[in-house]
Amino acid sequence: MAHEATAGPPDGSDVGEILRWYRKRENLTQQDVAALLNTTQSRVSKLERGTQALRDVTELRQIARTLGIPPERLGVLPDNSPDATPSPVHVSDRPGPVRDSQQLWRRVRRELNTHRAPLGDLAAELYPEDWRLPGTTVLAPPSWLPHGPVDLTDITLAWLPGAPTPTVDGRAPESAGARPLMASGARYDRYSRALRDLARPRLFDNRVSYRLLSVDWAEGRGRLGFNYTSYFDALDVGEALGHEFAQAWLSAGRKRPSPASLPFRRSIDDPFDLAARPMLPSINTLTIRRDAIDGHRMFLHRRDARSVAAAGGMYHVVPAGVFQPAALAPGHQRNDFSLWRNVQREYSEEFLGTAEHDGNSTDPIAYDTDEPFASFECARRAGDFQVYACAVVLEPLTLWVELLTVAVIAAPAFDRLFADMVAVNEEGAALSTASDRSTIGVPFTSEARERLRQEPLSPISRACIELAWRYRHELLGR
Repeated sequence: MAHEATAGPPDGSDVGEILRWYRKRENLTQQDVAALLNTTQSRVSKLERGTQALRDVTELRQIARTLGIPPERLGVLPDNSPDATPSPVHVSDRPGPVRDSQQLWRRVRRELNTHRAPLGDLAAELYPEDWRLPGTTVLAPPSWLPHGPVDLTDITLAWLPGAPTPTVDGRAPESAGARPLMASGARYDRYSRALRDLARPRLFDNRVSYRLLSVDWAEGRGRLGFNYTSYFDALDVGEALGHEFAQAWLSAGRKRPSPASLPFRRSIDDPFDLAARPMLPSINTLTIRRDAIDGHRMFLHRRDARSVAAAGGMYHVVPAGVFQPAALAPGHQRNDFSLWRNVQREYSEEFLGTAEHDGNSTDPIAYDTDEPFASFECARRAGDFQVYACAVVLEPLTLWVELLTVAVIAAPAFDRLFADMVAVNEEGAALSTASDRSTIGVPFTSEARERLRQEPLSPISRACIELAWRYRHELLGR
């Protein structure tokens, strides 16, 4: 049965509606629910009617846990969940197969983070050349490529209820080679749990996220369809694919492995099938400071593999981040279901060094009045801060889905908005052509474009730069 798309997530913070739905489904009275929650029937009634607010996110978590409601229905993930909390009991230092398995896994993980850029280029060679975006190694079908840059304001986001259950996930038997043994002798069931215990990055949080389910471009506009997923669900597949490839590459003497040594990758019949696996898009933005007099400049940074779970050790466009709400409270669901708002938060974090917007506040961000968002929006409305989508692609090593965008910011607006730009943020350090000015960026020139080809540039960043160069007259002439 087909479900009609809506403009945003259904759980945009109507906890009362969800409680009422749950109670009726389970044939419970308000008094029954009150007893389960150790509260009063009056409070349950007020929560259902929306006349009384929840105390905090802790209460939301307690409701989800006690009533057995899927956490994403309330916009939260369990605090201190097994996915997020290290489990030393699974790690072994005793000689034997378990320690050998875990040591090998750590070694492969280090090699993966050290060589992601060349491994991505090698992985692309496994696929037909006509799947690759010209001049790059990223993968995309024609339907994922607009005919030119599309302003983010011309992209409609739709919520698609009744999302199909993925047929490929991190627990697939074919991914066993990327999952080491635990102290018990059993194999880790998810890559994220092995990463949690054996090589946990500093930024590692299983957040409710938006799952991409459809891509449509037509007549200079776009329409993207979404439902829920979680960060770890996507990571369990993508990082396992990258790990499998790195391990096979090592076994092949640091040469491109054969498909026969990549059972998990072979199990994905159609990498562009959005329904087959959890596809959480990252939004990657090449930032260009537009200055026709002194020269346009672009901004990249080197991602710290010790801090991030994906794309570590490479030069990457900045800002970049997965598409997800700012925080766990359900009020953020609809409020943050916006590409532009997601991009704004990443600028706040990666250019200005503000803390990750992933706290427990139950109050949504007031983008119209809170800074720096209000200033970003003012510059956008003035035409001085424009962001354009150029393609949806797959990164070849992990098959992670990526939205490639280019932001063009007029020099006076850039200097005003980012007067306090940081050289180092929680994810990496800025690249610069001036040793005494670490935040000056890199010239947006053909020479710099060619020179960056010799650097550990991520396939995604190379694609962003190539697309920006292809459309440079259209983008910078506006």
